[in-house]
Amino acid sequence: MTFTIDKNSVCGLCNCHIKENTLFTGLNEAQLEAFKDVVVISSYRKRELIFMEGDDCTGLYIIRTGRVKVVRSSSTGKEQIINILNPGDLLGFEVFYNGKIYKNTAVSMEDCELCYIEKHAFFKILEKEPHISKKLILSLGRELNHAYERIGNLGLLNAREKLAHLLYTLANEYGVKEDGGVKLNLTLSRLEIAELLGITQETSIRLLKNFKEEGILEIKRKEIIIKSLAKLKECGE
Repeated sequence: MTFTIDKNSVCGLCNCHIKENTLFTGLNEAQLEAFKDVVVISSYRKRELIFMEGDDCTGLYIIRTGRVKVVRSSSTGKEQIINILNPGDLLGFEVFYNGKIYKNTAVSMEDCELCYIEKHAFFKILEKEPHISKKLILSLGRELNHAYERIGNLGLLNAREKLAHLLYTLANEYGVKEDGGVKLNLTLSRLEIAELLGITQETSIRLLKNFKEEGILEIKRKEIIIKSLAKLKECGE
C-alpha cells in the first residue's frame, strides 16, 4: 500500500503538480495552445460555494490545487457527500451529456484553485483534437468505475463496515506515516463522514469511538490516526 501520492506530473498548461489522468498532461504545444485562450483559473476560499445544485451548467472545472466536495441534497434538506475531488479531477460532468443545470453542489474543503473551461469552447477543442477526447474517455471511465464501487459499498455493507472501508480507503489515498500509524492528511468533520456514508452523525460518532476503544485508531481533535490498518481492513470486509 502507498501512503503518499507519487504519481504526479506537471500540467503543461499552468505547471502545477497534478495526477496523470488529468486532461492537461502529455499534450503537445499545439494542443496546449488551443487551451490557453479558453482556460480561466479561479481561486476559492475554504467552504466557498463553487456552484449550487440547479445552477446553469456553463462549463467544466479541473481541480488545480486543494480539494472540493460534491454534495447532493434531498427534498427534505438532507445532504450527502457524493465525492471528494483532488487536484487533476474533473468537476461538472453534466457538461458531457448536455445537461442544462448542475445536479450537485460543489464546495471547496480548503483554499482551492480551479481551471474552468466554458463548455462550447471545450467541445470545439475536442472536435479538433481526438487525442484529448481519448484522455477524456479514460477519465470518465475511471469516474464511472469509482461510482459503481461506491454504490456497491453503500448497498452491501452495514454502517460499521462502511466506516471501516471508508477509513481504509482514505488511508490509502491521503495517508501519511506517523508514529507507527497512518495519519489521514484530510480533515473531515463527524458530519462530513456521516454524509459520505449516508448514516447519521450520531452513528458516525459512536462507531469512531468504538474503533478508538478497540485500538484501531486514535482521534486528536479532527485528526484521525489509523493504528492498525489490518484490523480496519478486516472490519470493512
